[in-house]
Amino acid sequence: MKNRSDIEIMASILRSAIKNWEYQTTIMNNAGVSHSQIIRYLSIAVKNGLMEYSKVTGLYRTTKYGLTFLDKHDSLFKLFPSIEELTDYSQIRIVDN
Repeated sequence: MKNRSDIEIMASILRSAIKNWEYQTTIMNNAGVSHSQIIRYLSIAVKNGLMEYSKVTGLYRTTKYGLTFLDKHDSLFKLFPSIEELTDYSQIRIVDN
């Protein structure tokens, strides 16, 4: 698997808990992250309102704000393909100001 940016990892984590409340381990496995990564990213996601945590059940769920994050992430991902996806480097335009 290629190295992913923090934003790509966060998007994977948020996608893992869109439909249902999920356990940390389930999110970790679905997002393809390590235990230390899931601890770090879930903490950031909850702190910033992207996910909510139920102290009663110990489950996580993506919030409406998290869904907005995913929509914006997907829109930007479509606009800016990775360099490996560009077959012809002449497609890259340099704009002078």
